[in-house]
Amino acid sequence: MDFKVINKAIAVPETLFDGFDERPVDCDFMLPDYYPDIAAVLKCTLRPVVQSKQLSGDRMLVDGVAVIQVLYLDEVRKCVHCCEFTKPFTSTFPVKIGVGVPCAWVTAKADYCNCRATSPRRLDIHGAFSVRLKMQAEGGADVVTALAGDTVYTRKNTVAYSVPAASTEKSFTLSEVLELGQGKPAAVTLVRGDAVPILNDCKLLANKIIVKGDLMMKNLYICDADTGETQQVRHEIPFSQIIDVEGLDEEWRCDVRLDISTCDVQITPNQNGENRLLEINVKILASVQCYRNGMAEVVTDAYSTCCPLSLETRRLDTECLKDIRHSDSIIKETLDLPEDGVAQIMDIWCDAVPVSETCEDGRTKITGRMTISMLAKDAQGITSYFERPGDFNLEYDDDCDAVESDVRVMDVDYSMTGAGQVEIRADLSVTRRCYTADSFSAVSAASANEDASFPTEKAALKIYYAGSGESLWEIAKACHTSMDAVMEENALSCDVLTKDSMLLVPLC
Repeated sequence: MDFKVINKAIAVPETLFDGFDERPVDCDFMLPDYYPDIAAVLKCTLRPVVQSKQLSGDRMLVDGVAVIQVLYLDEVRKCVHCCEFTKPFTSTFPVKIGVGVPCAWVTAKADYCNCRATSPRRLDIHGAFSVRLKMQAEGGADVVTALAGDTVYTRKNTVAYSVPAASTEKSFTLSEVLELGQGKPAAVTLVRGDAVPILNDCKLLANKIIVKGDLMMKNLYICDADTGETQQVRHEIPFSQIIDVEGLDEEWRCDVRLDISTCDVQITPNQNGENRLLEINVKILASVQCYRNGMAEVVTDAYSTCCPLSLETRRLDTECLKDIRHSDSIIKETLDLPEDGVAQIMDIWCDAVPVSETCEDGRTKITGRMTISMLAKDAQGITSYFERPGDFNLEYDDDCDAVESDVRVMDVDYSMTGAGQVEIRADLSVTRRCYTADSFSAVSAASANEDASFPTEKAALKIYYAGSGESLWEIAKACHTSMDAVMEENALSCDVLTKDSMLLVPLC
């Protein structure tokens, strides 16, 4: 018997590390001399920022800072002030080495943060955050792709896969001097701000990526120190960057993520000496991961009509990055205002986090949580902070098996109604990484036992009573014949029977 096994290593992603480093924050800070004393703490936020990562031997070193911002009221309880402190950190992760080109994603999120004023000048802060590293490289799964032989039949599965191909980072700084705008009063001090980088376009060239986007900025400032009156200004700063990626192929899938490393906004005077300018310096980290897609045929089952085959199998799990899609979406919420009354809303901002993603019937469904934060004044001009949780649901036509999503709040608009409520509209930028997935048993080794040949059949045909749902492949395998011959003899077009049938099975 002529029998030959053809093996091949199919490219599959190999996970080198996927885990978290949980880090506590326990510290106290003194207010700088130029800040007024603390009468009441309104809100304390913790934002971990990853600034760099470096692979050193079998360790990945991640450096960053925990940015702590505290909103508080001064003695007269009318002016809101914001003080910011930073605490550096380093996370170390053990990783595998010597496997392909490593591609690593590092993300960080705050778990909780508590703050109290132990004196008018000192803040005691307790919190925690977690740093996650997911690191992959191209690996190989040794499987059988073909069996050659006159009496050998194989069943195959065509799989699509994605494997890491390249990884790089680039930091760049946007520096602008922006006007507050016509009709806006001069600024006394900044209270808070949001800076969100949005990716609009990503063009692949030979060894380069051209990235275009916008930096969405909103700043709240005090224009009257006596009354604590505030104003909002919004700016949109376009940017374009060329990022070098060695070996980049235009057929690759490239995932670009933009994160703020540092954000410095200062009030500066104009030519007339009025504080009507904002000097902005924002450092953005662009992280790029590139994936190579491919197709392969893999043998999932085999048999011979003349002798038994011994097959070894292994589980093969593959996924293919089908597309990276960006969409703008809107969430609308109506919230009840506090019962003690709100005369003026100073600012509303939101954080949105996806909790789960499901893919069914060609639709992607993303559910998530959002935290709505509000600074407001009552009729006496006293400022308070309010926070409300909320849920959101988003749907898209993606037609895939799995999705990984990022949600960013670009802007928030709001309006008070006469019924003690506020209507909120949050503009979201939603990125979805759409995957197709497959999981099956693949033949990893095969051999023929020619010493145990099947007896020669004397008849040319055999009658087989088959039940609905039976596989013609399994029937042909059990009868030591060809599935194509069974289908042709019985004029069948499908390899799974839809009803009980009497089959005429040609025998080899």
